Order: sequence, then C-alpha cells, then structure tokens
Amino acid sequence: MDLEKKKLLEQLEQFSGGKFEKIYDGPLDAFAYNFSTLNIDGLDSLLSDYNNYDGVSKAYYLKLIEKAFNNLKSQGITSLLAVHGVCSGCINGCSGFSFVDSKTGVYVDIIVEVKHKEITNFMECYDLKNNKTVSNKTERIIIKHFKTKNNWLYTTDSFGKMEKGVVNNSE
Repeated sequence: MDLEKKKLLEQLEQFSGGKFEKIYDGPLDAFAYNFSTLNIDGLDSLLSDYNNYDGVSKAYYLKLIEKAFNNLKSQGITSLLAVHGVCSGCINGCSGFSFVDSKTGVYVDIIVEVKHKEITNFMECYDLKNNKTVSNKTERIIIKHFKTKNNWLYTTDSFGKMEKGVVNNSE
C-alpha cells in the first residue's frame, strides 16, 4: 500500500471511529499482504500456536522476522513488493513470494505451505522461480540463520530431516 492510500485509510478510520480490515483471498494472500507491509501482528494472527514453522516454534520464528522487519524499518523501508513464485527445489511446486524493496533491492524468498485453508509451514526458499522477472534482487535478507560446521550448511526441511549443503559466504 503506498503512503497516500495509507494516509487516506488512517483518515477514514479516524472519521468513522473504527478500524478497517483488509479482506483476503485466502491464507496465501493474507500472508503476502502482512509480510509485505511488515506487519508482525498480522502474521501472528494468521499462524497457529500449535505448528512449528521451518522446524521452530511460531514464537521463535516471529521474533526472527520481527528483528528483520525492525532492521528494514531502521533503513527507512516500510513495505516490500510481493512477487509470486514457485519453489523448484526441495519443496518443488510450493507457492511462495519474493518480498523485494524496489529501491534497494534487498529481498527474501519465502514459500508457504497451505492445507485445508491453514498455513501449515513457511520457510525461506533458495530456489524460488518468480512468475515475472524481478531484476533488482540484489541482497538477500536472511531471517533464520543456519548452523554451520566445517563449511557445511545444516538445515531442516519441512519434515524435520537434516540436509547438508555448502555454505555460501557471499550472502
């Protein structure tokens, strides 16, 4: 949402004495909207307290995301462009988004698993193919850092299985 629309919405809320809420087309749309507007409370309301996300608790992952959001906000970034994509890697075919700042090019690719209209998992994706070209993806935001040992990267997939890969020190 651009600044002009946001100010207009705030004025309408003040005038009406109420709060307007966005109507979403489903959990994937809701996730994209709340992540792109850096709305940690919106993300919190979408996620179950009983699920783990990328192998960690909801509370822990939201703290990591909030830290990343605060870092972006400290750089003057108040929203990110959400560009739809699909994982072509470990969870092939899973829908997701590149969240990109159009000015600086910082970005994060996230895939979101939805079952029965519920977000059951989400995680950073390192093999997301966007539906349209995103030319200014320059610096990856890493939300959940992975433990390394002897230059090998250890992470867990959505089933909790350990995977091993080479550490990329350039990111």
